[in-house]
Amino acid sequence: MRHLEEEVEDKAWKWRIRKRVCDLMEREKIAQNPRPVHHRIPNFVGAASAAQNLRGLEVFKGVKCVKVNPDSPQKQVRFLTISGGKQLLTPQPRLRTGFFSMLESNMFTPTINEACTSVGVAKFGRPIGFD
Repeated sequence: MRHLEEEVEDKAWKWRIRKRVCDLMEREKIAQNPRPVHHRIPNFVGAASAAQNLRGLEVFKGVKCVKVNPDSPQKQVRFLTISGGKQLLTPQPRLRTGFFSMLESNMFTPTINEACTSVGVAKFGRPIGFD
């Protein structure tokens, strides 16, 4: 029972911090769609610009496969991964047909733009299970 109480308490303080950050983002007008930003990883003004910093990182330059979450603030990271000739590994929303989806880098740019969305991952991604 003690463990459950600690878990609830742990989530409560995290929620208070997350709420303050999301409220601040809305108040300062740096929150971007999808809205509301509460109860999700919030998108923000400058997310795409921040992603551009990856190009200069040696660790990003040297890898062949990058795991990126499907959240909207990371869309540009997914684009940079695929357009940079790397494989993209992304968790499947609600584990529809596998655990992850793999997207290859052999796409034309308009297709890459679509592939970086949740609909595009379902359309172009190859499901990967636990096997």
